[in-house]
Amino acid sequence: MNRRGVRQHSFICMLAVSFLMLAAGFRTGILEEGEKGIALNLPRSVEEVQAVSDHSRTDPETGAEEPELPKTEPEQGLPEEEEAGEPETAPVPVMRAEGLSYFDDALFIGDSRTVGLREYGNLGNAEVIADSGMNVYKIFEKEFVTVSGEEKTLEAMLEERQFGKIYVMLGINELGYEYDRTVERYAGLLETLEEKQPDAVLFLQANLHITGKKSETSPVYTNENLNRFNAAVERMADGRRRFYLDVNELFDDEEGNLSEDYTADNAHVLGKYYKDWVNWLLEHAVVFETEAEASEPDSGPQPEAARPPEEEADGETAAGEETGREP
Repeated sequence: MNRRGVRQHSFICMLAVSFLMLAAGFRTGILEEGEKGIALNLPRSVEEVQAVSDHSRTDPETGAEEPELPKTEPEQGLPEEEEAGEPETAPVPVMRAEGLSYFDDALFIGDSRTVGLREYGNLGNAEVIADSGMNVYKIFEKEFVTVSGEEKTLEAMLEERQFGKIYVMLGINELGYEYDRTVERYAGLLETLEEKQPDAVLFLQANLHITGKKSETSPVYTNENLNRFNAAVERMADGRRRFYLDVNELFDDEEGNLSEDYTADNAHVLGKYYKDWVNWLLEHAVVFETEAEASEPDSGPQPEAARPPEEEADGETAAGEETGREP
């Protein structure tokens, strides 16, 4: 190709490039045709650049707009947590004195000591499942005469009625059995009571001591063995739904034996002292209160104070004298 041909080819290429640049300028809006000819229109802000960019998404062949990518919103701070009000406090157990109506929804389970409470004390409207010689191995086998006069098993009673409190005193008649097995059976009884009576408070009563004289005459029925079992029962209490009560503080002598002043058969208190026992139980009632209620002064009913042992009055029978009867 001669020199003239080369110049002509270059001119054509430059002219083509110029047309392409003009076309691109019109497409993007940088070049506009005005009254005075073609004008250069450079964007002056970010918004104008964005607008030009949006305009460029149109497909030149179809005229359809290209799909717009989702815009990412700037992260905003999490709203501040609303100030919560003061949390509600769960009721806490409080031990205090209550009146006889406290036993209206109570169930007493036990042996002849609990029979004495029913016969000589005043348990109000409480239900009683008790018999002489009763123990944890037989408690679900026997039918008991209820307050209404009907005969029912403990299981039937637990199925038919919901109690608010259950008092349990068993253990002295089990001293002849293997210790660990008895503790296991007692624990199983408590689990059954909680399963059948989930809203009830359980009072685990320590077994009443016997006199020192009786304790010294038997290798099995001794206060040492009673204390060992009572300690196991105390460990089952949790201070929330299970509470341990030890009435021996009311009837013991200085050596930790049942005082001979309170008994005629060395194993049971005289009938007239069961009333003191009932009053002691009412002095150790458990109610559930909020912290605010618990801090208020107690104005509830006060049971009678236990009376000291006294000599038999002329003509007074020794009620509750149960010599020869199994505990």
